[in-house]
Amino acid sequence: MKLQTQGLIIKETNVGENDKLLVILTRDHGILRAFADGARRMKGKNSAATSLFCYGDFSLYKGKDTYKVTDVTPIELFFDLRYNLEALSLAQYFCEIVLKVTPEDFEPADYLRVILNSLHLLLKGNKPIAQIKAVTELRLISLAGFMPNLVNCADCNNMQNKKILFSLADGSLYCADCVNGKEETVVINNTVLAAMRHIVYSPFKQIFSFQIPDKDLKYLSKITEQYVERQSEFHFKTLDFYKSLTKNL
Repeated sequence: MKLQTQGLIIKETNVGENDKLLVILTRDHGILRAFADGARRMKGKNSAATSLFCYGDFSLYKGKDTYKVTDVTPIELFFDLRYNLEALSLAQYFCEIVLKVTPEDFEPADYLRVILNSLHLLLKGNKPIAQIKAVTELRLISLAGFMPNLVNCADCNNMQNKKILFSLADGSLYCADCVNGKEETVVINNTVLAAMRHIVYSPFKQIFSFQIPDKDLKYLSKITEQYVERQSEFHFKTLDFYKSLTKNL
């Protein structure tokens, strides 16, 4: 059976001497794993278009148990990410999130849209990298079914003039009067809360369109990464590598 779809390569693994196994986040068919024969040959017709972060039109053939890539027309290679190690490591982290948190029954177009826009912004360099990170983390984990409840205190439904805490365990807000007994809570201020609400509840075109002070942005980024790790129950080594780079910046 032949299959035609747009997709982004989010993982590549060398197989044998010349081939690759690709993991492709497709617009229409979710996450597919497909072999690309001869992709590692210097002059192989698919070599340039079967690299990590290649977004293109894929022609696939489905055999009994596997898919094979028969042709790729690149739309965007995102090749220049390789010249910025910080951006490259963060892009790899985003792909790992998709691989670890996507449920079996999901809408792939939304995930693909988030990742593609994040990669474009990493290339442009006109948004703080911590902001791209925080938005992508929180929006992806929300799409995966772990959208936090950021409207009001989950117990008393009121937070006026009270200290606000966010539970990494259940994704809910609690005021200071109701937080006793709640697990893994962190204090957040109104600026960080407003940013989280914007990321989660805004139309897609607007999710990156906000500004907050650097100190609050750093804290927002810390909370979103902790929330992703807590909800996915997975420790991301790609995040460790990204953080090891930023320590030296």
